[in-house]
Amino acid sequence: MRTRPALILGAMLFSLAVPAVSQELNADEQIGSVEERRIMVSIDREYEKLSKREMLLDSREMELKTLEAEVDKKLAAMQELRGELVKLLDRKQQEEGRRIGELSAIYEKMEPNKAARLIKELDEQLAIELLIGIKKKTAGKILDNLDAATATNLSKAFTDIPVNDKSGY
Repeated sequence: MRTRPALILGAMLFSLAVPAVSQELNADEQIGSVEERRIMVSIDREYEKLSKREMLLDSREMELKTLEAEVDKKLAAMQELRGELVKLLDRKQQEEGRRIGELSAIYEKMEPNKAARLIKELDEQLAIELLIGIKKKTAGKILDNLDAATATNLSKAFTDIPVNDKSGY
């Protein structure tokens, strides 16, 4: 990207070149009237305006290209971070699954009435995950030791298996 002093210098050089061209035309051609001279001056001014506008547009275009490159870099960095986050979440879910499996084994070895008292105090989702990891016969005994409302809620929630959507949306 050009710096401001470089842009200003370029504008000055360009503006000096445009009148010089029109002066050459003036020297080559004899301007016959004041009206022709006024038209030539007006044309010169318009050339200057157009050249300044062109330089401003070029400058803005360069700035936009620079900003576009910065946005692309930031987007790439964000996508990389998103990928790392997905990996971390997957690792976390795997670890949670492993720990729930271990906890399920512990609950499976407990007496059904003790396991039922503990499961009743747990978060519903965790209770369901524990029951999923326990042998069905043992899970049935644990549910049998729960009060009817808790057993019914866990049974209903047990049938509603959520689908893990990893699309990120």
